[in-house]
Amino acid sequence: MAENINLNKEVFNKRLYLKTIDTSFKELGVQTIQEQIDTQPTVQEFFDMYNTLFYNINELGPTNSHEFLIKTSQEYIGFEEDNEIIELLQAEIATLREQLLNAQKQLGDFAQQIDIPEIEIPEIEIPEVEIPESPSVEIPSTPETKTPPSNKQRVINDFKQYPRSNKNKRASRLNLSKDFIKKIKNKENL
Repeated sequence: MAENINLNKEVFNKRLYLKTIDTSFKELGVQTIQEQIDTQPTVQEFFDMYNTLFYNINELGPTNSHEFLIKTSQEYIGFEEDNEIIELLQAEIATLREQLLNAQKQLGDFAQQIDIPEIEIPEIEIPEVEIPESPSVEIPSTPETKTPPSNKQRVINDFKQYPRSNKNKRASRLNLSKDFIKKIKNKENL
């Protein structure tokens, strides 16, 4: 009852082993730095995607919006310098407006202090002018347009004009369905 069992073991040499069996850890989602760089979009690809998604991006919002893009880009390129200049100019405009308002008040006060004599303006009589009547102009009336006959009336007229015509020709000539023509024929005893 003793049986001999042969066990065969297949062995690879080192070169064939590396060619046959993949020893990398791709299943775990770990990427090499080069693979990460290769999957990053280029600047051209980014702007192509941006132009494609432009109207899908929210206008305002703390993140993922046009407002967010503007603020982060302004911070990156130092756009605040220009904002400081704008604020200074707006402050200067405000002070100039105050000065103008004060000058207008002074002008008003000065005008009240001056005694301007009243001038009498004589009354002028304006003669009445007769305006001739304009000649009457006849406006031509638009001619009344005939309303086209209804489809029912067209079928009745066609039966009168072509009493021996078959239904295929009649339907083709009137551009109506055969069922519609048949209903009118039965209703009107044509």
